[in-house]
Amino acid sequence: MRLTPHKLMMMLRAGAVIAGLSAVAALSWPLRYEDLRLPFPDTVAHAMLFYALTLVATAALPRSRAFDVALTFVGLGVASELAQSLVGREMSFHDFFGDLAGIGAAYAPVVVGRLRELARTHPDHTFAELRRMDRRRGRARRASALVLETIGDA
Repeated sequence: MRLTPHKLMMMLRAGAVIAGLSAVAALSWPLRYEDLRLPFPDTVAHAMLFYALTLVATAALPRSRAFDVALTFVGLGVASELAQSLVGREMSFHDFFGDLAGIGAAYAPVVVGRLRELARTHPDHTFAELRRMDRRRGRARRASALVLETIGDA
């Protein structure tokens, strides 16, 4: 079997689904964390779990924006704490902050990479100018500018 980028993406997506389902099972299982006898606190376990999940999902979804993936996992962190309270486990802000630390650690290289790219390609532009040049936002602004020009001509 020859390894191609498409096959690697398919394997990453399958791994992301398996990891996600395993995380849901682990977070909603009525087993207490102390019973696992792991050598680190629960908050560290949450950070490691959400770091791995965010990293795998970001790699498995190349067409999705990394920021959207990170925001999705912040929502899943809130949902996991609520789900833990429903199955008789303790809901904790410490665990949620561990989730945020893991998500932030996975997202930070994306931000640094984007900043490095902007420093190489547009070193003298301000962030306001970069926002105006952004293709994702430019279409809506061009359409509204066209409407204003049409109204002004009438």
